[in-house]
Amino acid sequence: MLMPLLLACSTGSDPEPGPPVHLDEDGTSQVVPSASPNLVVILIDTLRADALAAADTPNIDHLIHQGAMAEHAWSAGTWTVPSIMSLFTGMSVREHGWDEPSARIGHYPVMFDHPTLAEVLHQEGFETTGFYANPYLAEDLGMERGFDTWRRSGDAQIPQLFNTLVATQWSESDKPQFTYLHLLGPHSPLKPSESARQKWQIESTWFDEKRGLSIGAAKRNQQPGVREAYKKAYHAAIEDTDERIGEILKSLDSHLRPTWVLLTSDHGELLGEHGIVGHGSHLYQGLTEVPFILTPPEGVTPLALPSVLNNAVLPDVACTVLGLQCSWANTLSGTSPLVSQREGMLALSPAGIHKAIWSKEPAQYNLTEDPTETRPLPITADLLNARERWWAATPAGSPGVGLIEIEEENASRLRALGYQE
Repeated sequence: MLMPLLLACSTGSDPEPGPPVHLDEDGTSQVVPSASPNLVVILIDTLRADALAAADTPNIDHLIHQGAMAEHAWSAGTWTVPSIMSLFTGMSVREHGWDEPSARIGHYPVMFDHPTLAEVLHQEGFETTGFYANPYLAEDLGMERGFDTWRRSGDAQIPQLFNTLVATQWSESDKPQFTYLHLLGPHSPLKPSESARQKWQIESTWFDEKRGLSIGAAKRNQQPGVREAYKKAYHAAIEDTDERIGEILKSLDSHLRPTWVLLTSDHGELLGEHGIVGHGSHLYQGLTEVPFILTPPEGVTPLALPSVLNNAVLPDVACTVLGLQCSWANTLSGTSPLVSQREGMLALSPAGIHKAIWSKEPAQYNLTEDPTETRPLPITADLLNARERWWAATPAGSPGVGLIEIEEENASRLRALGYQE
């Protein structure tokens, strides 16, 4: 059995969180005033980091302006389930060991019994709520552990559910609140609003009335212009999602307690690079690099994020800003390289410039000179040594035993998103 990475965490039914810690760039810490008892984590599924520059996202831009955004943040994996397990446990895919391929709907092992952020915060007296739109999170894999409420809904309804939650539970309870909001956002099938379609000049002929623009059409690439239409629709969907972020943030305006907001993604999306559309079994930059934005309550000093980080640092960030005495091995002041994994393959970059991918055809890329990863180079000794050091410092885990069962209704929802058995 793997030794849990949670090193220490105080317990109690009515905690009094201390002030959050501000980590300077040199790793030294300072106390930040006005500790916040509340945290909202917003995850936008399938959001690659560079899409924020291409799309018009004023609400996300506001979060960045008021807080901090990591210069380079990588997701732990390049599809939802292993990435979310890393986000919830603070572990790399190698550590928790859940590295299954996608599309095996209903035929997965459960997550091993690692402490999750929701479990820790629940022990600390937080009321924990999760609203999610990706049906994969409805599978009994262990991601729901620690949540008082764990409910599937649609993107359009999640801001409304959050508004009701703030107006009732948040306002009526003396307990601090942790809320996780998982929006499908630009995940296939793409269904941007009519106004977003018009802005991006996407012809309605590309969209099925009920299903939207499917990833399958873009993957097959049999119709001239389909990939360009998909790319436009992807960014149009992000702009619709940004409006929903605005609704979520507006719900916080009337709440008296200060609240930290953290926004990230589980992975990105390829939009024609390397002749690929979607988030299949690859580790290219469009899949691994995601946003990681942390915004403090008004009047509170932003947390200084490292310039490069793995977004599995999320539980450590949460405990830091909430002033809780708990820590994961993937600490903010650590020097771990950027790492992402997919079905036995590994991508690693010490500082976000030189990147190696170990797959069927191992290669290294200089992301400064070759950001689209079209000019593969031999892997240097420096990156080989960096991989060996990371392997030696990172224990390998395995998922729990047994397989979960899933109802056909939820399996149908997953197939509609582009997952196939």
